[in-house]
Amino acid sequence: MTQDHDSQSATTTDDRIIHATISLISSHGLGAITMSQVAEDAGVARQTLYNHYRDIDSIVAVAIDRHNNESVALLTSALTVAQTPTEKLGQMARHFAMVGAHAGQALQVGSATSSEVRHALDTYKRAIEELIHSVIEDGQQTGDLRADLAPDTDAVLVRSILDGIQELAAATPERASDIAASGARTLLAAVR
Repeated sequence: MTQDHDSQSATTTDDRIIHATISLISSHGLGAITMSQVAEDAGVARQTLYNHYRDIDSIVAVAIDRHNNESVALLTSALTVAQTPTEKLGQMARHFAMVGAHAGQALQVGSATSSEVRHALDTYKRAIEELIHSVIEDGQQTGDLRADLAPDTDAVLVRSILDGIQELAAATPERASDIAASGARTLLAAVR
């Protein structure tokens, strides 16, 4: 029983650390957070923080990975209610606008970012591109999307449009709904 209590406590501590990290990234940007800030915001001692993570990059990588996995799961769920590939692309535009509006600052990833953080971000990009690739292929098979699209290349381009939607919504969250509608129009004009 003690072991269960300890693992539950560790999970709770880890969740608080990750939540604090995501919150700090959202409000201060990726490169502006420190171990001291995370410990303070998580309500844990710095030593406890170091017992869980070796440095700020390892915390940020886990936080980004967890946030992105939740985002992909939400997007995948949203896509299941869409009937057609064009509706799925519209859902994607709305999802990215919503994420941007709720994220505060968009993640600013510079060349100084650790390979661990870059890997977490690249994993997310690949997951999104795989979803887009699938939607493009489905759209070509049904005739909803242009036959001359190259799914590998166009998935990257569509993701770039979605990233732009997210960035705009992060900068002006009060306009997220309009940004989603405009973004969906632009996106659909490019692929239909």
